[in-house]
Amino acid sequence: MDDFDLKLLRLMQADSTRPVPEMAAEIGLSAPACYRRIRQLRASGMIRREVAVVRPRTLGWPLSMIILLTLEREGAHTVDEMMAVLEGVPEVIEAWNVTGDHDIALRMVAQDMEGYDALVRELFAADDRVRSFKTLVIIRQVKEQSPIPIAGSAWSGRT
Repeated sequence: MDDFDLKLLRLMQADSTRPVPEMAAEIGLSAPACYRRIRQLRASGMIRREVAVVRPRTLGWPLSMIILLTLEREGAHTVDEMMAVLEGVPEVIEAWNVTGDHDIALRMVAQDMEGYDALVRELFAADDRVRSFKTLVIIRQVKEQSPIPIAGSAWSGRT
């Protein structure tokens, strides 16, 4: 990774649909060199994937929530089983195994409160692995998924 790669990653995180020759000119490379670097970044796994970020509301999912799950047993097997269940639920759009008072945090969407209630009853209330769960309904999104800070670009206003 050199400065060109870092600049390229910064540009691609902002808009990966920009034409490569345009990005190449901005960072001071030829278009073929820029294409080669992008291929290398993908092949190395540095760039995992490129996707369109869609607002859930536009597709009929106006409710978003964060759910904190506490499992009955904290063994890796129990966590893995629950994560496998959550992976198969389309309404669960992100899930993490976390430390602290809870074992799993997840973000899910619902079309309405009745849909949310039916899903959590099926997924959590009826599952013996789940000791408890807490739901945080998202009222307003303050910051959308953001680019990963590139070295030297982290916020410097910290005290």
